[in-house]
Amino acid sequence: MLVLVCGMHRSGSTLVWQISRLLLEGQPGLRNPRDVELKDFAAAAADPEDLLMAKVHYRPTFSEEEFPREGAIYLYTYRDVRDAIASLYRKGRYTKRDPRRGPRNSRLATRRELAGNDMWTSMPGAWIAKYEDFRNDVPGLVRNLATTLQIELTEERLTAICAEVDIDAQKQRVQAALVVGIDEDSRITQNHITDGREGAWRDTLTEGELGAIELESGAWLVTHGYLVETKQGKLNISRARRKMRAEAGTQTPELDTATPAPAPAPPARRPVPAVIPHAKVWAIVLAALTAVTTVLAIGIGSNFSARLVLSILAVGFAGACGIIVGRVQQHRQR
Repeated sequence: MLVLVCGMHRSGSTLVWQISRLLLEGQPGLRNPRDVELKDFAAAAADPEDLLMAKVHYRPTFSEEEFPREGAIYLYTYRDVRDAIASLYRKGRYTKRDPRRGPRNSRLATRRELAGNDMWTSMPGAWIAKYEDFRNDVPGLVRNLATTLQIELTEERLTAICAEVDIDAQKQRVQAALVVGIDEDSRITQNHITDGREGAWRDTLTEGELGAIELESGAWLVTHGYLVETKQGKLNISRARRKMRAEAGTQTPELDTATPAPAPAPPARRPVPAVIPHAKVWAIVLAALTAVTTVLAIGIGSNFSARLVLSILAVGFAGACGIIVGRVQQHRQR
């Protein structure tokens, strides 16, 4: 059996490791060496008498084929990726001008964390937990992990484990790490504890770093319950939506022959011309002008040119009057 703690960087994975290690204490075959290699994972997963605990963070050199899909329990934690990267910078004590920081390195770090998220969450039966949900509920986290690992948990054992991993005990381990190095069971380093607040990235990241991170993760952040705060983050969301629409458009759904075909849509109704303002008044005026020009054309005598002009005017007035009356009737019929 393989128990692999594989959380996003700085997402509470060490706390999950410690609790799981305490829960599994005394189980047959338990071992948790720090120098374990990837090639050891498959063998442990295939051996029911072995119980190998290991802790890794995703690296771009990983491939899914290196990690067994049977005989393994994957314990994955994640958090706001902006906080994860900001916490890495604080842990490394990187100042804002440190060449290991900046927009480019922040963007690459974001890609790495999200690639890891995709891989770990695709593992069969992976246990997935959100840092912001469990950081202030350690008892709930212990119970959850005990259920996942199929370990019976008494209230006394629960209390003891919570005391073993509280913040004061962790600070003592940090001091011990300064003297004797990293303990294989606790995995606490000398610079392990930084600002664990939600949104602490605001006090750490530069504007350029934040924009670079959200340009890679805007859609992921929103999907996982976080808010984006830059135009780069909103651009990433727009791109993701366009990609989803394009992928949906390329899919050809299979027709269900047992389902009757939908009824054809009714023919589109022709648009109704707009009603001319004060239509009745214009109709009366044009009718009167038609009558006047007709009378003048008849009574003007032998002046052919004048009769022609008046006749044309009469026809024009009559046609305009007919159009107005026709539109009024169309609207009444609708």
